[in-house]
Amino acid sequence: MLEYIGLGLALIHFGTPLSYYVYMKKKYFGKPWDMKREEGFKPKITVIVPTYNEAKLIEKKLDDIYAQEYPRDRLEVILIDSASSDGTLEIAEKWKEEHGEINLKIIE
Repeated sequence: MLEYIGLGLALIHFGTPLSYYVYMKKKYFGKPWDMKREEGFKPKITVIVPTYNEAKLIEKKLDDIYAQEYPRDRLEVILIDSASSDGTLEIAEKWKEEHGEINLKIIE
């Protein structure tokens, strides 16, 4: 009896995804999607930097992000601070003023 239950569960477990794959293959795979690739396209990228008492490291982290060879207008940096008490926000604000061409948002 347990063999039949195990066999039934195995058929359901492996048969359902297999049947779904066969259905999707017949319906959608191989159809022309008319998608064109735009040469030189650069998506907008957001880098999230969580911080907590990182005054010693925050300027280096932001400099590393700034050093990336990616268009500045397509790059956004969000700095999220978790109630730092060592001056992390002040250092980040100063860095933001010095590097105005990069979009840096500071969230407390």
